[in-house]
Amino acid sequence: MQATAVARAFGALRARRPWAALLIAACLIPFAASGRPSLLSQATDLGPVDAASSIDITVWMKLHDQEGLDALVATQQAGKGTYLSIEQVRAQHAPSSADVAKVTAFLKAQGFTVGAAQDNLYVKASGTVARVQSAFQVELHRYDLNGRTYRASARRATLPPELVPLVAAVAGLSSLGPEPQIARAGKTASSNIHTAAEAEGLAPRAVPFNAQSNGLVFSAQCFYGTTTESFTGTGVYPYALSATYQGNRYGADINSAPPNAAPCGYQPSDVQTAYNLTPLYQAHLDGRGTTIAIVDAYGSTTIANDVQVFSAAMGLPPADLTIIGTPTESNFSTDANAGWATETTLDVEWVHAVAPGAKILLVVAPTNSYSDLFAGIITAASTRGVVAISNSWSGFDTAYFGVAAEAELYQPLDAVLQAIGAAGISVNFSTGDFGDNSKQLGGLYTSTGWPASSPYATGVGGVSVALDANHHIAWQTSWGTELTEIADKVALGSPPIDAAGPGPFPEGFDAGGTGGMSDTYPKPSWQVGVRGDRRGTPDISWVADPYTGVEIIYTTDSMGDLGIEVVGGTSVACPMFSALWGIANQHAHRRLGQAAPRLYRLPASSGAITDVVNVSSPSNVTGTLTDAGGTNPMRASELAAPLNNQPAFISALYNSPFSTRWFILMFGVDSTLQTGPGWDQATGLGTPNGWNFVHAFGDE
Repeated sequence: MQATAVARAFGALRARRPWAALLIAACLIPFAASGRPSLLSQATDLGPVDAASSIDITVWMKLHDQEGLDALVATQQAGKGTYLSIEQVRAQHAPSSADVAKVTAFLKAQGFTVGAAQDNLYVKASGTVARVQSAFQVELHRYDLNGRTYRASARRATLPPELVPLVAAVAGLSSLGPEPQIARAGKTASSNIHTAAEAEGLAPRAVPFNAQSNGLVFSAQCFYGTTTESFTGTGVYPYALSATYQGNRYGADINSAPPNAAPCGYQPSDVQTAYNLTPLYQAHLDGRGTTIAIVDAYGSTTIANDVQVFSAAMGLPPADLTIIGTPTESNFSTDANAGWATETTLDVEWVHAVAPGAKILLVVAPTNSYSDLFAGIITAASTRGVVAISNSWSGFDTAYFGVAAEAELYQPLDAVLQAIGAAGISVNFSTGDFGDNSKQLGGLYTSTGWPASSPYATGVGGVSVALDANHHIAWQTSWGTELTEIADKVALGSPPIDAAGPGPFPEGFDAGGTGGMSDTYPKPSWQVGVRGDRRGTPDISWVADPYTGVEIIYTTDSMGDLGIEVVGGTSVACPMFSALWGIANQHAHRRLGQAAPRLYRLPASSGAITDVVNVSSPSNVTGTLTDAGGTNPMRASELAAPLNNQPAFISALYNSPFSTRWFILMFGVDSTLQTGPGWDQATGLGTPNGWNFVHAFGDE
């Protein structure tokens, strides 16, 4: 154990033109309301962006009759009124070609190359940084915040007076885009954020895929009763001579091979049984007749084949997959965007796992900019038969890290969500994978995820789930994991001897479902049961903890070899919920619209949603440490610290198959987010009970 481990243990612009003041209209700016400092002001300014470099921008147009759309959507969210067709929404609220022509003329006059103008909702253009700065009176600089480097402007774009009534926002001044919300046991998805789990040192292994009966490769059991483990060491200060720990055991033995590979992972049949989905399929409720759309950046070049292999291995029918756009990334790429390929794999395979009869539409955005991803959402909504759109990506409910130049982008993108909701389609977003996001935001303050926090979207959070021998739910907690290292690396098959000495060495918070109260939006009228006056997320949750994660199959190299791996993140929960919403639409024989407002109207007697309240185990891990001063007992709460005032948690001994280190793994410690009866910031309303959930909407 090196000194860093000891430290862990004991340290636990100026306006130039007269019309420059005519800023584009914006929605609520969270920093003015909350009194918090802009994160941009906390970032390190790395200097101006190269003026000769190229930049793409998107000019988002204002909708026509926004007041009329507001009124229509409010009526629909209250459970009244009817849904329009997407063609009717477009006819009544889309900007006109004449509006677009004025914006296009301005851009061309400024020297931009003008591109697409989809449904007149936006106009794409490209040019040099110098042209952008001159045309919109901004200064683009590079910034670094907590290890994340991006382009931004401290000023909002300005436009001549004749265009201000037509334009809602100029996007692209910031290069900060959302990230896929996929997590692994041993390493989180984001290479920019160093988490405690990365101390294991190795990314998760992909187990070579060989078809098994019903697709089982990883252990379907995550917990194995109680065990006692002892460790010895050199006793060199400050390390103990020996330590003994006893309590719950997590994960199969690290020497176990498929079909019982460590640590554990759920296949579709496990999740289907656990969440009461099997009776739906027996009643031919499997999403048939509906289309579930997925929007991802970059895509996966092998997804068309991978999902069919997954289907055959897992006992599912072939997937009916249509792809719009050109996938450019692969799971085996070393490119910075390769994580989106795994995201795409997860999304497609687990929409199919939950709604095996539904059609799947994958829309691939060319980049992970908000503008390109929302353009993908518009494309998905324009496809006939789509009832839900799954988006397993998230940013922060802090108006783009406090970048004023992008804060107004919330307004036009909310309007897009409004318009799609008016057509009876639910747009669902992962809330995020980092709890209250304080670690992501440099410790300055907390934030929930956006766009999940929009009142015109459904935010999907995450839980940890343990199954019993019959694959029914033994317990659920909020997804929030912490690690305490108790022994350093040991070779497979060797005695558990730590050359430096046994721990404990708290690693702290690893990852967890994001939630909390919005800084941007007031509480919508339909969010019954949420305390306070702000929009709260998540709305609903599902499996997300990678330590109780799900299996995916993907192409692992350029030779076409296949692997199977366990992953998690709210990226798991969002496509599963989107698929279940498709089944609810199928049973109802009508479009149900945005899910979130309907969820809060469900009576508790329906049994549609299982409330998640964290629990404790009588077998949480305790220990005794012996050093030169004697033998000292350690309580479960001491070994689990820091608990962030969490009143209940479950802990278990864990031998990592990735690094061979020993840990105490804590469940239900979701940063500062706590569960409680009814809606809470960690799990929302709870998790769906498949049969009851679908029938609650069909029978309303």
